[in-house]
Amino acid sequence: MVTKTYIAENLQSIALLFNASSSPRESLFYSKLAIIELCGWIEMSMDDIVLRLSSRRLKEQHNQKYIKDNIVRRTYGFDYDRHFLPMIEAIIGRYGIEQMSAKIDKGILQALIGALSTLKRSRDQLAHQYIKGTTLTIDAPSATIARLPIVLAGLKNIEAVLRKS
Repeated sequence: MVTKTYIAENLQSIALLFNASSSPRESLFYSKLAIIELCGWIEMSMDDIVLRLSSRRLKEQHNQKYIKDNIVRRTYGFDYDRHFLPMIEAIIGRYGIEQMSAKIDKGILQALIGALSTLKRSRDQLAHQYIKGTTLTIDAPSATIARLPIVLAGLKNIEAVLRKS
């Protein structure tokens, strides 16, 4: 998984800018940036987990290249069911997904899915509009920062289960 150091630092920097902002509109910009920044890190982390799994499980270089070029690079998003599981399934198959699902901590998984769903809804809305006034409501960077440990715990749990199987 991509290291959390940089994303944690980036989110903290954005939160400081948010707290020092001089207008509601400026605050909205920083709120939007925090969500987009975290979502980008999530997508990169999911891709990294899948690519590492590919290099551990697939012995032939052309199969690893296929996963990288045709699965990971063509997946845009971080929804657990629509994006992450299909990338993993391309390597371990449906049976492997069942085995993985049986070993994952259900509480951590549900928290991850909830956080991803909330972030995806926000990101999708924000990615398709611009800030034209101050009536838009966006979670403050502190709310986005609070989701980082939830997402991190879920991705770490999945990565640990995949590493052991």
